[in-house]
Amino acid sequence: MLRNWCASRSALRQFSPRSCRMSSINWPDALSTGTQHFRELLRFDTTNPPGNERLAADYIAGVLRAAGIEPLILESAPGRANLVARLKGDGSLPPLLLMGHVDVVSAEPDKWTHPPFSGDCDAAGQIFGRGAVDMKNTVAAHLMSVLLLKQRVASGQPLKRDVIFLALADEETGGEFGAQWMAREHAHLISDAEYALNEGGGGVMVVNGQRYITIQAGEKGTSRFYLRARGKPGHGSVPQPEASIVRLAAAVQRLGSNYLPVHLTQTVRSSLAVLMQTQPPAVAAMFADLLQTGDADRIVPQLPMDDFERRMLQAQLRNTAMPTIFQAGRQLNVIPDFAEAGIDGRLLPGCTRAEFHAELLQVLGDAGRDVQLEWHPHFGPALETESAGPLTNIIREVLAETDPALHLLPTLVTGGTDAKAFVPLGIKVLGYSPQPPTDTDTFNRAHAHDERLHTDSFHYCVRNTFEIVERFVTRSA
Repeated sequence: MLRNWCASRSALRQFSPRSCRMSSINWPDALSTGTQHFRELLRFDTTNPPGNERLAADYIAGVLRAAGIEPLILESAPGRANLVARLKGDGSLPPLLLMGHVDVVSAEPDKWTHPPFSGDCDAAGQIFGRGAVDMKNTVAAHLMSVLLLKQRVASGQPLKRDVIFLALADEETGGEFGAQWMAREHAHLISDAEYALNEGGGGVMVVNGQRYITIQAGEKGTSRFYLRARGKPGHGSVPQPEASIVRLAAAVQRLGSNYLPVHLTQTVRSSLAVLMQTQPPAVAAMFADLLQTGDADRIVPQLPMDDFERRMLQAQLRNTAMPTIFQAGRQLNVIPDFAEAGIDGRLLPGCTRAEFHAELLQVLGDAGRDVQLEWHPHFGPALETESAGPLTNIIREVLAETDPALHLLPTLVTGGTDAKAFVPLGIKVLGYSPQPPTDTDTFNRAHAHDERLHTDSFHYCVRNTFEIVERFVTRSA
């Protein structure tokens, strides 16, 4: 009974008949197969580091070969496998890239109610596993889109666009063995794609009772750095105001408790415009005020959002510098002469490191004279993709058929994805892995203990993703 619940229940009600144009698809069987692939992917321990993504790549390769699609596995280092496969269209339009990563962050098994690499499905239909939300669910949904489109091609119904399937290593630690390596060494395999579907959007958020589903059209860049202070050492029994740890603490406190200036990016402007159009007049006026004045300090605390959404909006409006590491001293009774803090710096699209540096100095004020700033060698540029266009139009069309009360909301991701590697190749990367309007907690389950996804949510993602992909690759421009 449990197995049948997790494999086949629920998804038939997710689409109205007018949206199910491929009547030849046996959706109960397709969703059962998709759920099996999802759970199998969760059973591979691809914790990064060390990664060992070859386990997942070999499994996906076997599934594709059984369907008559020949994949290519490329290892950037032993066990660090990236898989690419192409389903051919007639070439009349540029390809669509379906991209996702199969590495996952670490898990603490003793903190889980189900083993993190079990793929267990409980009596309520929750599927447990590290990567259930980030992002083996999306990889499995992309895989099912390719398999179902292969059936279409085999039945004599050609595609207008090639579909490129890409399963990547190493996203969780920056992509050096995954997306960055692919873009550097094997760009010719993917660079002809016009658009890509990636993670970063598709989550549901609620503002003042109105539900929105996000589509990622941009993400912040990384510009991390260290603050270091030196001071007079001595015995801990005699306080020393000029101690390194005191000087550094003053600087860290300034960064951690003060906002940097507001910058309204195109993505945030588009998001505020949607909120203005869909909220009651009084709330719409607040978003209009924010768009016009940029006075986030005054307006954001008044917005009808929960605390997390307010903090997220503040981070989307500004460059940020959050202290994450603090190191000083080795013995309780010794005042150290050196202290160091690591700062996670995130840059908005259009902002340079020099501009960021100037903002940091302004916030640090007098405390900045007692510390030295050294940039981390890795610099990840921010990116933006135009949120309007044919792929977004189809996403909006499918959304209107399945959940007309949901509004599509362009969003700027404050973290990072593999999109950074491929946008410089000229690919328009949009983040959209749709979740149903009843599942509003997806983001908080990523990287958490008991990471899980309900079977209904996975089925919703599979069918919505397929509908979007199928329409995009079969329609003329």
